[in-house]
Amino acid sequence: MMSLKKVLIVSTVLCFAVTGSTQAEIVGLWRFDSDVDPQPDSSEYGNDAFAQGDAVSWVDGGGDRGGAMNFAGEGDQNPVGWLEVEDSDSLSIEETGITIAAWAQFEQFDTWNAVVSKTGSAAQNKPSPYDVYTHRGDGRVSYFAGEGNGAITQVNSLDSAAVEEWQHIAITMTEDGEVLHYLNGEENGDGFIDVEFQPLVDEDMPLFIGSRLDGTTNMHGMLDDVAIFNEALTQEQIMTIMGGDFSDFGAGGGGPSVPGDFDNNGTLDEVDIDLLTAEVNKAEADRSNSFDVNNDGAVNQLDRTTWVKDLRKTWFGDSNNDGSFDSADLVQVFTRGEYEDTEAGNSNWGDGDWNGDLDFSSADLVTSFTDGGYEAGPVAAVAAVPEPASLLTLILGLCLAPLWLRRRA
Repeated sequence: MMSLKKVLIVSTVLCFAVTGSTQAEIVGLWRFDSDVDPQPDSSEYGNDAFAQGDAVSWVDGGGDRGGAMNFAGEGDQNPVGWLEVEDSDSLSIEETGITIAAWAQFEQFDTWNAVVSKTGSAAQNKPSPYDVYTHRGDGRVSYFAGEGNGAITQVNSLDSAAVEEWQHIAITMTEDGEVLHYLNGEENGDGFIDVEFQPLVDEDMPLFIGSRLDGTTNMHGMLDDVAIFNEALTQEQIMTIMGGDFSDFGAGGGGPSVPGDFDNNGTLDEVDIDLLTAEVNKAEADRSNSFDVNNDGAVNQLDRTTWVKDLRKTWFGDSNNDGSFDSADLVQVFTRGEYEDTEAGNSNWGDGDWNGDLDFSSADLVTSFTDGGYEAGPVAAVAAVPEPASLLTLILGLCLAPLWLRRRA
């Protein structure tokens, strides 16, 4: 019979083997759920993607995908648009294995279609260390790995992608160099890259989505849910993320993981109320139902009230987003200097636009003080009906605003 000491030793070894194993991390996830620039990275690494050029735009209702990014490059070496992500250690994947996945709708295969790439600084058409695009002519998906200005290796998919329909593509490579292609969750070709003979080298250039540093390999179509992991995912995991569920990697399922969290960063903040306000100010036909937070079938000022009062649980006037409306908020907004200025539509929540008309004026002071929260503490502890003292403060605020501005002039 095994002694207690041996049992403890074996148990410790087993626990270490389980907990010590590597776990795939998502290092970049761009959901494209909102019309915003930059497009936020829903991973913990903050690798936000900035739009470059006029030929890239957010589209609402991209096929079956909801929000998506549309890349309208025509031909090669023409002015194009793309998304660019600043280089970071998290995206410099050289030794751990990798997974690159995306929903894609390609318009044509007469030319190449770039999905994601990190390329060399001098040889800008060579991977450093990874590059994914479709073949010119036949639409097969190619995965390239290399050292930027030296040797490269490619592994192609078996079957071609389709034209003008949404499909999910994914490529995995283990740390030993075994490559698998997936199309709509099914294996679609394999290969091997000898990483011992040909080490992967990252030259710390930006990540491109929908194009490449050389500008000659451009996406023609739409992309959604672009994701990069620092390990090779299993087929089961590929199927899970294909359905929009990234919760195993701390990034939540499809849509905002927190109601009202339109940038999917896990918190309700100024960015979210600004996105909602921008949506409310669009023409009614152009408003996305993803901003209908009160579920009444419309996107309007009632959704802003629901966001402020029921979701964020704060006061109109809480510009610094600390849960209270007090003098600190007034100091912030008047210091920014947009009160009753001559530029139309230049203010957001943090600047004093509390009524949602994109400007900071006396109307915003009326909105905030009528809400009854000035110097009242957190909203949960106070009745929503303004007391006489709050109305008196409103009158004083309206009177003092010009004095404040005059003193600052």
